[in-house]
Amino acid sequence: MKRILVSLYEKEKFLGVLKDLYESGWEIWASSGTARFLKENGIKANDVSSITGFENLLGGLVKTLHPEIFAGILGPNPRWDVVFVDLYPPPDIDIGGVALLRAAAKNWKNVKPAFDMKTLKLAIERDDEETRKRLAGMTFAFTSVYDSVRANQLVEGISMAFRREEIQLRYGENPHEKASVYGELAFEILHEGKTISFNNILDAENAWFVAKNLPKMGAVVVKHQSPCGAAVGENKIEVVRKAIEADSESSFGGILAVNFEIDEEIARSLKKYLEVIVAPSFTTEAVNILSKKKVRLLKPNNYIPTAGKMAFGSLVLSERKYPEGEFELVVGDPLSEKEFEDIDFAYRVVEGVKSNAVLIVRNGVTVGIGSGQPSRKRSAWIATVMAGDKAKGAVAASDAFFPFPDSLEILAQAGVKAVVAPLGSIRDEEVLSKAKELGLTFYKAPSRVFRH
Repeated sequence: MKRILVSLYEKEKFLGVLKDLYESGWEIWASSGTARFLKENGIKANDVSSITGFENLLGGLVKTLHPEIFAGILGPNPRWDVVFVDLYPPPDIDIGGVALLRAAAKNWKNVKPAFDMKTLKLAIERDDEETRKRLAGMTFAFTSVYDSVRANQLVEGISMAFRREEIQLRYGENPHEKASVYGELAFEILHEGKTISFNNILDAENAWFVAKNLPKMGAVVVKHQSPCGAAVGENKIEVVRKAIEADSESSFGGILAVNFEIDEEIARSLKKYLEVIVAPSFTTEAVNILSKKKVRLLKPNNYIPTAGKMAFGSLVLSERKYPEGEFELVVGDPLSEKEFEDIDFAYRVVEGVKSNAVLIVRNGVTVGIGSGQPSRKRSAWIATVMAGDKAKGAVAASDAFFPFPDSLEILAQAGVKAVVAPLGSIRDEEVLSKAKELGLTFYKAPSRVFRH
């Protein structure tokens, strides 16, 4: 017979799953208040007081803190298969519950800890070693966050702890990197045309922060962490249209955020390709219409914005590494050894430049750097202006693919003879054809190197 020890704060929330356990033959043990509640709802539950020999002390604060209870969790032949505790929420401080969870996590080879509905179902349904280790690790992370929150209640900013969220990110800042979200998510994904990415979350949070602070009905479009268009007004459709058209070039593939509800009329009016749309709410009709496109729909919850790699109240971390692989000649004549060294040097340096980034190198020295623009074309222009005559015969690197041929035209006009960039645009053939027409040598990089 399987046995579970439970101690619950939100008792109603877990009644259904515990009733299913009881009816499937599990033996249920509980702290006194939880045992009483379960019995009142038709579930036979054994009170831990029958083990400890005493009722609650200090008004219920001391129920499970007893050697017999902890010996029953920590021993090689424990009394219980699962220990499930729903802790007191802030500002209360749970002592016995945290101790129970930590004891079960320590003895993970024999006991499975659980602290919410997700971990409880995992503990019930699976019994392999990897699941046990995962539950133990998740529990230690959870209790660490719980203690950190209570520490900050007493002394603000004294502690920081995050638990990794089980949210799938498409990749990190670049396809060859991984990323994770730590801390409770403060947004809902109403639709994912494609799996959301690290960059999507950072850009969406910045767009939302600007939009919600606009003085009246307004919209903003963000590209590469920077607003490229914004508008306020009295008509929702006009506000959205004006924000997008304020910089029509850069808003392609951008993040749109508005401070009003997205309805069916607005949804039908959106023709521009957008990566993400953020709004305080969406009508059902709007979600149905927009779900036919490759766009993510985000509805933010309440949170406290924080500077740094924080988004929607969570810590969003991406590993950082230079991509492996060789440059591949796809257009034009191969460069000399010295010129190829410049190409390699340029790409290694552009990896550290904020996107959109275009960088020009000549004889082992950077002569022009265009960075942080919502349009790659503008970054190319800035780099050529900085380089001046030094661009003649130089090489250039782009941190991501050229979405249009216009950047190549700017570089070629300045005298650049070769470029290195990744491919991946729907206009790759058009871009490569333009490089050939302009007499540019084009090397394909193994991966993009975005840096927000």
